[in-house]
Amino acid sequence: MIQPISRAVLGLARLTLLEARRTAVGKAALAAIAIALCLALFVDRVVLTDQERATVVTYAVIVRLAVVLTLGLAIIANTVRDLNERIIDNFLALPLTRMQYAVGKWLGWSLVAVLCSLSAGLPLLGFSSTPGRLQWTLSFAAEAVVVASLALVLALGVGRVITAMFAFCAMYLFARVSSMLVLLSANMGAQQGSLLDRFDARYVELAGYLLPRMDRFADTGWLSGGPIRFGPDLLQAVIYIALLGAVARIELRRKQF
Repeated sequence: MIQPISRAVLGLARLTLLEARRTAVGKAALAAIAIALCLALFVDRVVLTDQERATVVTYAVIVRLAVVLTLGLAIIANTVRDLNERIIDNFLALPLTRMQYAVGKWLGWSLVAVLCSLSAGLPLLGFSSTPGRLQWTLSFAAEAVVVASLALVLALGVGRVITAMFAFCAMYLFARVSSMLVLLSANMGAQQGSLLDRFDARYVELAGYLLPRMDRFADTGWLSGGPIRFGPDLLQAVIYIALLGAVARIELRRKQF
């Protein structure tokens, strides 16, 4: 009984890859990478000093955000369509449980995310004097898998494209700047300020603990000779993906489909 179920999960992951190909997710990601590269080359023509460093950093910042938003929108739109058009019923008619359906979709979209992040790292090969290119690409791949997991859980839980995408953008952007917000709240009188200031500081700190530190993934400082700390990124990704899996299990039990 285990073997047919595992084949069904892998088959669903393969179908997810094929659907991503047919819906031009890969082309959209490649277009985002090309636009980021063009903007970075434009910066190379504008700056007067340290041109290669400015070009690489500009490309890394733009392509990271562009690929993340492309993946988030594609995963949310695909999953919500499956829910609204009851396509999920066809999969559940197979020897698949709800959680196995989610695992199959997650495997497929995670592979799409890894391929997109690796493609984003390929242009860095053109800058031979740039250190940390491999570590940056691998860290971005880990971030992309976390992003894919978050988008899938939000789509399953919310069930609306606009609402889920808004929540995705808000959570991702907060995870990118949470450490800075904690420092700002501490400097604005969180210890000796008013009751409202202390509440805001504790609220921001708690939210920062609940979300991953996305600013630690694919740090642009690695591309300019900064110290590389790659291990904590992978550990953080594994922990957060496991937490999202637990949330998905609870949400799927609550859903009536």
